[in-house]
Amino acid sequence: MLKISKTTTLTMPTNPLDDVWANFQSLKGVSEVKKIMEAPQQWLLEQPLTQGLLAHPTAKVLLGWLQSSQNVAAFPLLIAQCGTAFLETSHGINRAYNSKLYPNLAGAGERALAGLISTSTEKGIYGDVINAFNNSLNLPELSKTGVKINYAMDEAWRSINQKKLLMQEEARRLRDKYYQELQDERLKLDDRRRTRSKYNNVARSLVAMGDAPIPSPRIVRSTTGTGTGTGTGTVIGNSNYDINSIYNDQILSIRSVQVNASALIIVPVVAPIVAVGGALATVGITAGIISSIASWFLTTCMNLAGIPASLITALIHCVTSIVLKVSGSSGAEALRFFAASALKINEALLMTVFGTSNMNVTAWMFLIAMAGPILIVSIIIILAMRNKTALSKTLYVFGDLVDNPNRFNLRVATMYETNSIEILDQFKLSAKNMRDNAKLAMSQIIGLGLDPKNEYAICYNLTNPDNPIPVTGKEEIAALLGPDKVARIATGRLNFMDFI
Repeated sequence: MLKISKTTTLTMPTNPLDDVWANFQSLKGVSEVKKIMEAPQQWLLEQPLTQGLLAHPTAKVLLGWLQSSQNVAAFPLLIAQCGTAFLETSHGINRAYNSKLYPNLAGAGERALAGLISTSTEKGIYGDVINAFNNSLNLPELSKTGVKINYAMDEAWRSINQKKLLMQEEARRLRDKYYQELQDERLKLDDRRRTRSKYNNVARSLVAMGDAPIPSPRIVRSTTGTGTGTGTGTVIGNSNYDINSIYNDQILSIRSVQVNASALIIVPVVAPIVAVGGALATVGITAGIISSIASWFLTTCMNLAGIPASLITALIHCVTSIVLKVSGSSGAEALRFFAASALKINEALLMTVFGTSNMNVTAWMFLIAMAGPILIVSIIIILAMRNKTALSKTLYVFGDLVDNPNRFNLRVATMYETNSIEILDQFKLSAKNMRDNAKLAMSQIIGLGLDPKNEYAICYNLTNPDNPIPVTGKEEIAALLGPDKVARIATGRLNFMDFI
C-alpha cells in the first residue's frame, strides 16, 4: 500500500541583510545572523551542541542522519529560512512585548491558539513533530545519554550592553544636535515642530535607558502681537515629557502550553481531527510537543551559563514559533505572545534598550544576542521533522494463532514519504481487517515497522487496534515477537507457509 504525505515549507527571502531589520534603524544587530547564513554548513557542524552530540557514541547512532548528504545539502536553504524566520519572529516578539493592547500576553497567546483550526497542513506538521520526538530524535533514548554541552553566554550579555552604549551615544549626539537647531530663531514653525518631536523622542529614549531627565529647551522667539495690543510678545515653550506611562503593561499570569509531553516518554499519537479519549491533535498540542523538545535541548542538554534560568522560557517559545513558521503552521504568531510574556514578566533581568525614535527594542536585543542557541535548536528540530529515514518503510502485522504458536496471520504494507500518524493509521487498519476476517482465534496482534535499513523503527501491540500500545527498545520488541519471528525477519524468510 502506498502512502504519500506532503511536507509544507515556507520559502523565505534570501536577499542580503543589512545591519538593520525591515528598515527600522532601532532593530540593529542583524550582522550576526547574516554571518551564520553566509556559511551554513560550517556554522552548523562546528556548533558545540552538534559536535557534542556527534561525539557521544549513543547519541551519534541516534542522530547520525544529521551528517547525511541529503541533510548537509539542505543546510544553506534551511538556515536561510530559519535565519529570516528568526528575525521576523524576534521583531514580532518585540512588538508584543511593547504592546499596550494586551495586558495579559500569555492569555492572548492562549486565545490565539484556541482559535486555530486543525487543517490538513496542520495535520501533516503534527505528524512530522511526532516523528521528530519519537523517531528521528528518539528523545526518550537521547535523554538517557546524559549529554551536557556548555555554552558561555557572557559574551551575549556584553554584546547587548555594547549595543546599548552605542545607541545611548548616538541618542546623546542627536539630542544635542536637535537642541542646537531649536535655538535658531529663523527655523520655520513646521520645521520647529518636527525637530522638537525628534528631540523629545531621543530624550525619552535616554531617560528610559537610565539617563537623568533634563528639561525641554526653553525656546524664545519673537512674534507679532494681535488684538488691541501692539509691539512684540514672548512665547515660551516648556513642555516636560513623562516616560512613566509608556510600555507599562500589567502581566497577570504566565502559563505554558499544556501537553502530555513533559515527561520524556513516547508521545501518544492522537487523531488530528476526531477526538480519541477526549484528546485532539490541535495546533496547541503540536506547539506543546515542539516546546518540550526545545526545552530539553535548552535546559537539560545545553548549559547556557550566564543567562538567568527564568529567561530560557522565552527562548523555548521563540524556537517553537520559528519551527512553526518555517513549517507553515498558523500557530507561529500565537507563540510570540508566550515568548513576549516570559520576557515581560522578567523585564527586571533585561537590559532596557530604546532606539532614537523612542522604540523599545529590549526584547529584540536580547533575542538577537541569543541567536546561536535559538537557531541551532530550531534547525535540529526542523531537520528531525523532515528526516524520513527513521520512519518505517515496511510494515508487518502479525496475528499469533492460539492453537498453533508457530503459525500466524500476516499483513504487509509499504510506506513512502509518510509520517508517524499515517503509519499508525495503517497499522490500526491492517489489525482491524485481520481481526475481523480471521478464521482462527488469535492470542495477540503485533505491528512492526522496519526502516529502509531493515532495522526496527517502530512497534505496537495491536491486540486492541483501537488502543495501540507502543513497544520501545530492541530487546523489548524482540521479546514480544519471539525468537522465531526475529530470525525470519532478519533473514527475510517470511514465506507463504509461515502464515495463514
